[in-house]
Amino acid sequence: MEFTAIDFETAHNARWSICQVGIVKVKNGQIVDRYESLVRPPDNRYNSFNTTIHGITADMTENSPSFHQVWDDILPFIEGQLVVAHNAQFDIGAMQQALELYDLNVPFFEYDCTYKATNAALDDLCYTFGWPLKHHDALADAEACAKVYVELHRERVFPEILKNPNKKKKGGSPFRTQLTGDILKPDYENADPESPFFRQKVVITGLFNQWERYELAGILKRLGAKINTNISGQTNMVMVGSDPGPSKLKKIDQFNANGKYIQKLNEIEIKEIFEILNVQH
Repeated sequence: MEFTAIDFETAHNARWSICQVGIVKVKNGQIVDRYESLVRPPDNRYNSFNTTIHGITADMTENSPSFHQVWDDILPFIEGQLVVAHNAQFDIGAMQQALELYDLNVPFFEYDCTYKATNAALDDLCYTFGWPLKHHDALADAEACAKVYVELHRERVFPEILKNPNKKKKGGSPFRTQLTGDILKPDYENADPESPFFRQKVVITGLFNQWERYELAGILKRLGAKINTNISGQTNMVMVGSDPGPSKLKKIDQFNANGKYIQKLNEIEIKEIFEILNVQH
């Protein structure tokens, strides 16, 4: 069997914000080549949640090559190959979005996913097989993914997956953090009354590539918005990112069906308005 296993770590919620790449090449069930590199993401911007997961900071990648500078090294591992990842939807998506960002061609390749095949976390799989794992180090995760894929193709019954008792507990993502405290108190005195958000009751739902939730709420507050956490008959606007709360969307539709107009703005529309207003963030 011959394939490439890959893993990418990202600096923030945007998948194109790759900050580390790990690749292993497998032939006849054995790892024959490895590649790893830190990568400087665009603007070298990180959020604290991602850093708590992988430990990579802006200082560590300040002088690292950008993704387009390492792509020539990565391409031979990908082009025309079977590419395997643990949660391939994320890693393949990150690579494709980074290529699009730098206007690079996406090569032809096939891919497979060890998470889809096992429905188990990578650290649980490593615990089951007794393999050490430096989790969320890109090369270590790529090597673990490769070993799992080899095990999946052995002619024997795949073992029952054991839960890793030493699993690192993740804190809440700042992209989904419930807004509380002073951010919910409007500041009309210092806001521009000509702002389209002035005295508008605004709700934020979903994930945004450009901002953490408190960051976006802070910008809107400076523009005069009253930040709310729930949809009500008083809501004027909803900032809708990816993977928004389904109950919130349902409430918006219900209110609008009954004659209440709640405006929905997606990330592109929000960015366009901010650019017109010359918002600094």
